[in-house]
Amino acid sequence: MASHDPERDTDEECEDDGEALEWTPPPVNCMRQRASVSAEAFGEWNKRGDFVAPVYPKSDEQIAELMNTLRNSFLFHSLEPKDLQVVTMAMKGPHVLEPGHRIINEGDSGDHLYVVTDGAMDCAKVLGEPAVEIVVKTCVKGDLFGELALLYNCPRAASVICRDLSVLWELDRGSFTNIVMESVQRKRATCGEVLRRGALFPGFVR
Repeated sequence: MASHDPERDTDEECEDDGEALEWTPPPVNCMRQRASVSAEAFGEWNKRGDFVAPVYPKSDEQIAELMNTLRNSFLFHSLEPKDLQVVTMAMKGPHVLEPGHRIINEGDSGDHLYVVTDGAMDCAKVLGEPAVEIVVKTCVKGDLFGELALLYNCPRAASVICRDLSVLWELDRGSFTNIVMESVQRKRATCGEVLRRGALFPGFVR
């Protein structure tokens, strides 16, 4: 029977996490703006400070639904269970929106991402000449939107309008940065240490 190698497990975890650390490319209108959150969780525009994650009461069913949804998102699926729990409890809601409600306007600044647990939300962009607002995507139960503004600190890439009676939960920028990005940075540091110790990368420098 083969012996168990803990270091090999860590190597495989780093390989698995690599995909999770590749964030969605920034929109074109972000290219000349400040550094992305994914590149640097804390910087000149986003000062590190004491942080206590907010806790919003939820039923057991709501917690289970949100955790399952977050676990299936590329932004959150590599989080440790304890970090995923903290993110879930930091989500504010539920917000019940009527059809026609516009929760995001294209070009506005953004400080929240949203998770849809019921209904449908149309994402629309102003395109063409003359300019016309066109629906480019519809978010339904289990989808999230608004993450690009948090990842890249750029204006909203599209407007989001409620199509049907919908239920949303929101996560603020501070919670996202302090919980999610700090978790990613810890994993990167762990993987970097593994690579520095590995025979294949003896001269690896972070």
